[in-house]
Amino acid sequence: MRLLLVLFGLTFAVGCGPIQSTSALIDADVEIEGARAAGAQTAATYEFTTAEAHLKKARELAGYSQYENSAVFAAKARELAKEARVKALATSNRPEKEPAP
Repeated sequence: MRLLLVLFGLTFAVGCGPIQSTSALIDADVEIEGARAAGAQTAATYEFTTAEAHLKKARELAGYSQYENSAVFAAKARELAKEARVKALATSNRPEKEPAP
């Protein structure tokens, strides 16, 4: 019985990696698109370009089944894209709108 519980726990732990990585990739992609819509390509070039590079690396790592590293890169991409969006909105003097849930 104990062995069965351990095997179930390991199976559950292994299954979480792809889910967390995919969720992080989606969140980063949404944030990058928000930054793009705010004009971050020109107003916050460094942050926007770095966010895109981190997202590309995150997708590459997910392709190699390195889900934990993929999630880390995707989270960094999301942070950078958010920063780029905020900078772009600040330079354009437009009020920031929060995305609808």
